[in-house]
Amino acid sequence: MEETNEPAERERPPALAPADEAMLARAQTLREITDAALRDVAQFYPSVDDHGGLLRDALFIQGLAARLVDQAVVAERERGASWTDIGNAASSSRQAAHERWNTTVGAWVLMERRRTGIGRGPADPATHARYLDEWYEDLVDEPQAVSALLPSLQDEAARTEANSRRAEAKQLHERAEELRKEIDAAYTAAMEATGTDAAREKREVWAAKHLARAEVYNRLAAIEEPVSVEHRRRATAQRNVAKDIVRDRAPELPADDGARVHAAYADLSREERSGSSRPVADLLAERLGGVNVDSVRKHLAPLIEANRHKERIAACSDPHTAVSTAAALVRDYSQMSAPAHWRDQSRALLSYYLMAAALDDADAEAIEHWVTHPDDSRPVELLRSGPVPQWADECEQILSDKKHRSNALLIIRSSLRGARPRNAAQKENSK
Repeated sequence: MEETNEPAERERPPALAPADEAMLARAQTLREITDAALRDVAQFYPSVDDHGGLLRDALFIQGLAARLVDQAVVAERERGASWTDIGNAASSSRQAAHERWNTTVGAWVLMERRRTGIGRGPADPATHARYLDEWYEDLVDEPQAVSALLPSLQDEAARTEANSRRAEAKQLHERAEELRKEIDAAYTAAMEATGTDAAREKREVWAAKHLARAEVYNRLAAIEEPVSVEHRRRATAQRNVAKDIVRDRAPELPADDGARVHAAYADLSREERSGSSRPVADLLAERLGGVNVDSVRKHLAPLIEANRHKERIAACSDPHTAVSTAAALVRDYSQMSAPAHWRDQSRALLSYYLMAAALDDADAEAIEHWVTHPDDSRPVELLRSGPVPQWADECEQILSDKKHRSNALLIIRSSLRGARPRNAAQKENSK
């Protein structure tokens, strides 16, 4: 029964649905913890010469428990839990939970959302489930306890669908990488055409490549649900780059690599963006290849500021943070001569918009869109699944009164304009 996963010389057995694969991996770790604990009980007093043995055994179980926590997060994401749900379970904020386990979930997705650990049970999920069923039945005399947790084990259609989505995701990731190379080539062609009759056409081709990559990430967000937040962020970044290219806000000279730095920075993970600007600049220069690090630093500062601005929005998944942030923005940038009722409504509505943007991993541009398109139902939909569902009704109530909402939206618009990060403000001035 001790068959284990093997290298890819032979074809891997069809995997279960991702949620079931995650639950099966978790069940295996629970078995290992149980076995280790039982061994420790049976060897309650180690040899008198084995100094440190008790601590080693405890640390071994601690390591298994840490793995179990990571697997629990993965399983929760596969079951549809939001980062807010996970943050609440961990007694932390949504943002803190995302920062703590985002890499773990990303690694799971990178490994095609299936068990891959060498020596972590049989490769075939049916055999593995049966193996754990027998172990559990020996302990508590309950048959098929693990198999009962895995719906796709007996549902061939569900397994086929899951593996089709895995294959599609793999193709999409390959296409995203192909588009990255095509973007580099389109950038070079656009720069070489600067000042010629072909400049506009080349820039449109360049922008189209970014838009195509955005569509790839949008599709990945739909089929790789545990990391949909990251895929949507990348899609938004690609669309923003394309928008700037079409508006002639991208660099006009080959020596100015602003657009390439922008695109490369958008592809960095949250962990890679953390820390001071110098290591981030060094990393981008290495990835871009041939771009002078001084040029990278020149364009990096406004991007970092914009990212920090987005992180402030992300923190608004916490209701208290959303309220205090909205109050500060309205206090600092609104027309203080406006009636108190208008200011109160603008603070409330901006709180709702900040919370909705945080739940959607969106930036200030999304809020500005909602302000200029108040009939968009997206914020209300997001709030209904957030930590304060009643905010959805309150937001809907403010927006339903077109006369009063226009006053609140006017104050919010001026607040956002005053708080806009430098690079966005410069773009506004260049119109």
